[in-house]
Amino acid sequence: MMNTKLKILSQGMSNSFNPKVIIKELTTLSIRDYILLAILLLSQIVAYLFSGTFDLMSNLILIVEVFTIVNLILVNRGRLTNYTFGLIATIFWFIVAAHARLVGDMFSQSYYLVMQFIGIYAWQKDLSETHGTEVTPKKITRGKALLAIGGFAVIYGIVLLTSHHLGGQQIFLDATLLPLAIISQLLMTYGYRSQWLGWILIDVINVVIWFNAWQSSGNSFLGMFILQIAMLVNAFYGAYLWFTKDTMQEVEAQKI
Repeated sequence: MMNTKLKILSQGMSNSFNPKVIIKELTTLSIRDYILLAILLLSQIVAYLFSGTFDLMSNLILIVEVFTIVNLILVNRGRLTNYTFGLIATIFWFIVAAHARLVGDMFSQSYYLVMQFIGIYAWQKDLSETHGTEVTPKKITRGKALLAIGGFAVIYGIVLLTSHHLGGQQIFLDATLLPLAIISQLLMTYGYRSQWLGWILIDVINVVIWFNAWQSSGNSFLGMFILQIAMLVNAFYGAYLWFTKDTMQEVEAQKI
């Protein structure tokens, strides 16, 4: 049993960081994906140039932006190599969040970092079982949905108290990020389409948080604010793809 899991993880790691696989998954996207990718990347470059700062923090944020956007486009399509870009983006995002003293966001990025490897295992397992190239969307059960809501309430309370004790900024909004991140990332890891509801909420909250950070700290954080808007736009697109894909699969199954 353990040997099988290690084999799946090893295969997933090999595929995720294989340059040939990465190039293949990046070059087999749809025209709409490439258009969205170009628009989102262009928005980040414009924000970077407009900020006029070009300091270390602005450069780190640009790295976060580029890798996050590519990660999101690949997640939209259920491609395994999203975790390659997600891993890099998460590491640099943690550094940026630490600089902005966003304790909840730091916790979230730490969690995302661990979940990249769990996600690689889970998605590789799904791909091996279905012999497909994209992860299959699943519906969440009512019981699991209620469990997720309860888990959110408990974790939110814990993070709120911790953030207050550590002197965090915007704690009531910031404290929502970790519980939403835990739930959304778990749903994503196991291929549930309802993950996108969580990502949309996270992105809306992050738009507010990073707007406030930009206003209080200057143009160094302008790129992060623009990134949140880009991520929100992508979340709606990703939700459309996953819910539509799931519906199309149900129709095909009924025909069979």
